[in-house]
Amino acid sequence: MIHCIRCRPCLLAALTAVAAVLCQGGFEARADLTLRLQDYATAPMTGAVDYPSSSANTAYLARLNFLAEDPVDSGRLFVNDLNGPLYILDKQTKQFSEYLNFNGRGSASGIFPRLYTSAGYATGLISFQFDPDFANNGKFYTIHVEQGFGSTSPDASQFPGFNSAGYTTTNSVNAPNFGGTNGFQNVLVEWTDTNPTNNSFEGTARELLRIGQGSRIHPMGDIVFNPNAAPGDPDWRMMYVAIGDGSNGENSSVRTTPQRLDNLAGKVIRIRPDADAAATPLTVSDNGRYFIPDDNPFTDVAAAAVRDEIYALGLRNPHRLAWDAPSDTLIASDIGLHSWEELNIIHAGGNYGYASREGNQQLDGAYNRVALPTVDEVTYYIDGSTVAGTVAPLYPVAQYGHGLSGQGEPVGDAISSGFVYRGSNIPSLDGKFVFGDITTGQLLWADFDEMLAADDGDPATLAEIHSIDLAWDAPGDELGEQIYTVESPNGATIGPMHQIIDYGYHDRGGLDPNLPGGAAATAGLGRADIRLQVDAAGELFILSKSDGMIRYLVEALGDADFDDSGVVDGGDFLTWQRQFASTAGLPLGDADDDGLVGAADLDFWQRQFGPAPLASAVPEPGACLIALVLVAGWRFVGLSKRR
Repeated sequence: MIHCIRCRPCLLAALTAVAAVLCQGGFEARADLTLRLQDYATAPMTGAVDYPSSSANTAYLARLNFLAEDPVDSGRLFVNDLNGPLYILDKQTKQFSEYLNFNGRGSASGIFPRLYTSAGYATGLISFQFDPDFANNGKFYTIHVEQGFGSTSPDASQFPGFNSAGYTTTNSVNAPNFGGTNGFQNVLVEWTDTNPTNNSFEGTARELLRIGQGSRIHPMGDIVFNPNAAPGDPDWRMMYVAIGDGSNGENSSVRTTPQRLDNLAGKVIRIRPDADAAATPLTVSDNGRYFIPDDNPFTDVAAAAVRDEIYALGLRNPHRLAWDAPSDTLIASDIGLHSWEELNIIHAGGNYGYASREGNQQLDGAYNRVALPTVDEVTYYIDGSTVAGTVAPLYPVAQYGHGLSGQGEPVGDAISSGFVYRGSNIPSLDGKFVFGDITTGQLLWADFDEMLAADDGDPATLAEIHSIDLAWDAPGDELGEQIYTVESPNGATIGPMHQIIDYGYHDRGGLDPNLPGGAAATAGLGRADIRLQVDAAGELFILSKSDGMIRYLVEALGDADFDDSGVVDGGDFLTWQRQFASTAGLPLGDADDDGLVGAADLDFWQRQFGPAPLASAVPEPGACLIALVLVAGWRFVGLSKRR
């Protein structure tokens, strides 16, 4: 794929735009790709500021996990809190209203009496997704975790708009170690809202699928639909669901679980919630609640135990999926065990190797990293003892490590959600897959062209991962906007979002001297617990469970004074023009230092080409950035990092 900034018509259009710039300007030098971050909304507190806290998850002020724009009303966002609430967030007022609440455990007044939230970082109301035809059918889908065996009906007494009379539960499709004291169930529910413009739910619900697992970790995590499928297309309204392995892959007695076709753990599945206007043959599921497309990759395996829902296998915790529409590519963020965090491009029938592969290395019987075998194949199974065959595994297109020998930078321990940036506010991110590390709070990117090229079957081919710094103005901080970068206090790795969220947590009254939770990479400094999401326009939001805040990436910062002369002038434009489409550095036309000289760098030149205001020559003490409104010019002054 070739991005627009590299094509000749766009270059000519960019050159034409230069004629409109008439002034001379000045700009101080910058390095690193830096994005401006703004606070967007503060979620209601569902946790507690107490320290020590009563349980691991009550220490998080609001466990925000997913965000999506209302398909009917563009002035609203839907946001879920793992502790139970599903909110509507008004974009103008930034006010939250409770649409549903799943937490009916104990004395709580929500819907599901067995909702489990007390431990496990992904427990509770995990996620939601709108049906592609929501504007017409009012349907959306949720995933939540329940504790216990059997099932219970929802309690709608506190939600008069919810007609639960027809709701019945389903039999659980269990992972191999489900049973004994290990009773956790992941539940996929379809909701039909008969009044989608209201601020509270009105309608019915039905349970589609219930999966039993023996651990509270690595549950069912995400739902996506193919954004390119339209009515009449075979993939229209096909639901892709990411399901973790429930920690089975790291349990030697059930290690082969992600490679077994008789269960859904460690898989991506493909199903259809109903048969309405389906353009491909379907088979009703065992529980009668959904349909399985006959063209799924394992439907021709002649064994009764095979779950035909399976679309891809051999994954550990593919907790987030992203479907890039322009390239028609499905990407999974797969959290690793002890060594590698992975970005995988998901293919029909693809086997991603876990638990005998992690990253582009083999895991031996003790889960140590070893060299790949000469014949690089993994064994997959019908059930616990019957071999189905062997296959060459698919490998990540990008990966980063946990700081082990030979891994290099960055260092983290849990990959977050991510998206190919297709918005308009930040040209510097165009064509970049932007993601993060959950615990350390690092923001990262990889060139999506490189990721596509790395999907070549060669485990050594990987896209390079780059870091992002953040400029943020802490509320009430007299220092003003500051630049946050990755730090390493006492061997820990602390990214920009960790530092920003630390401020937000304590500003909201959090009493833990650090952040809640723990992770090896951050030592005793706690977890940032970030998730990235996009709105309908493709703009990026960052959510945090630790401080219950939603923040918004506004723009990139950059410097077009390529020759360091103190003015941004025609000479700098000539530098940009001569180096266009090259991988030159900052002195050679790369204004945002992202490694490519392109249209985004010309945008900086156009905005900065103007007289340097005299008032900016002497910065205010402690100020990080002073923006002066002149026709097309502005200047960085006194950049510093708050400590």
